[in-house]
Amino acid sequence: MLRMGMNIRVFSTSYRGMVCYKKFLIQYPFINNLIEKIMKRIAFIVVAMFVTAMAYAQPHADITSLGNNNTATIQQVAGENWAFIMQDLGMSENNTATIIQSYGNSEGNHANIFQTMIDNVAEITQGGLDNTTTINQWGIDNFAKVWQLGENSTITINQHPMSTLNTVDFRQNGINLSAVIDQYGTQNKVKLMQGGEDGDLNILQRGTGNKVVGIGGGFFNPDPYGYFMGDHLDIDQIGQENTVRLWSGVAGATVDILQNGNGNTATVYQTATPTFNAPMQVPQNPNLMGGPGFPW
Repeated sequence: MLRMGMNIRVFSTSYRGMVCYKKFLIQYPFINNLIEKIMKRIAFIVVAMFVTAMAYAQPHADITSLGNNNTATIQQVAGENWAFIMQDLGMSENNTATIIQSYGNSEGNHANIFQTMIDNVAEITQGGLDNTTTINQWGIDNFAKVWQLGENSTITINQHPMSTLNTVDFRQNGINLSAVIDQYGTQNKVKLMQGGEDGDLNILQRGTGNKVVGIGGGFFNPDPYGYFMGDHLDIDQIGQENTVRLWSGVAGATVDILQNGNGNTATVYQTATPTFNAPMQVPQNPNLMGGPGFPW
């Protein structure tokens, strides 16, 4: 058993040590600054390690390919996946990037493709809930294809600056879907098919000879009517000789089209039933179309 005096002497020794330590820091202030810097660095490292651990708690897949004629493919199942493919080296040509996140119960997936220059192909397929797709393409004669099925998912596609002869093959089907497509250049095309409920789509085309049309059509009908079954579609075409050909089949749906320029044409058919007498072929329901990774 410790005696009272021993306990007091231990406390007194600790106190004297603290006093001596403070006097030492006063006499040598640079030591105190050094200790503070070391402690801050340790705290920073701990926080950085924590943030990194939290980020990589989700599955990540990143591919960077530099040069020409490259092929990159990422396929992920389950949920909360992150996939990123970059194909860029100034004069990159003939590259192909594919991301598939199409497991039936997957959710919270993120897919991103970035490509520059000529004749590149970007293809993203997603199924499930709360997914996001982003494609950025700069250059000439690039092709972006997106198939997205599920709920509460979004798509963003940018083809600019000053892009030419680029094509977006856009297919969405589900509930509460949204998308933004931005093309800046000449003779670009959006091939549109959006089915489901509560869809929202915004398309901006700036330039000459751009088109918003449908998918398929064949040799004798290269520009079929686009298929829109959402709630709101907004199309802005700024330039000359632009074209919109659209079928909207939802009662109460809103279609807003702005064409600013010369020689533009816009044709929109709206009906709640697909069997009506109109000088056009009704686009195929996306529910009947197959796609990579899952049946529609």
